[in-house]
Amino acid sequence: MAVPRYVDREERRRRVAAALHRIAAREGLEGVSIRTVAAEAELSAGAVQRDFGTKEDLLRFALREALAAVSARISRVRIGPGKLTFAEGLRQVLLDLLPTDGDRLAEARVWSAFYARASVDADFAEVLAELDAQARTALRAALGYAAEQGELAPGQDVDSLVELLLVLVDGIWLSAARRPPGTSLDPQRRAIDAAVRAVAPRPPGGPATPG
Repeated sequence: MAVPRYVDREERRRRVAAALHRIAAREGLEGVSIRTVAAEAELSAGAVQRDFGTKEDLLRFALREALAAVSARISRVRIGPGKLTFAEGLRQVLLDLLPTDGDRLAEARVWSAFYARASVDADFAEVLAELDAQARTALRAALGYAAEQGELAPGQDVDSLVELLLVLVDGIWLSAARRPPGTSLDPQRRAIDAAVRAVAPRPPGGPATPG
């Protein structure tokens, strides 16, 4: 008789996250449930339910995992002396959000579904408010640095730019998530280039941001 392999909690959560994102990329969040995620992850429903009692718990976990993956990629983008200009770094970060593969498509779909749910669910809205606050802090710091370096367009208000970029990020994910897989992302790329040129049209002493 085969002895079942022991699966620790962290490994189980990683498998659940991967399974949930595969389902989201394939079917959208309508296909997500404790039963379907357990089957996709090759775990028992009871094992999944020990960590996630409800579908809402799964969705919150999915959102945080998706954003953690995005944050990890963003953290590898370095701006500063001898590194990227603010405009180059901003463009790279925004382009990285586009759903160019299954994982990024799942991230976009998780975000768009969560965003819609937050409009009618106070608990989900609270999670988004917390994430928005963190994003505002990070963007304000980056834009403050860009202003000190003379990279921003004249007369720009940093707080207004923070809100503009948050809207842009939401728009990238929401518009890309509803496009059929394989559809060209060139319109989104052009929109990103236009936004970067508007915010930081020219690095100090350098050429204009690529179009």
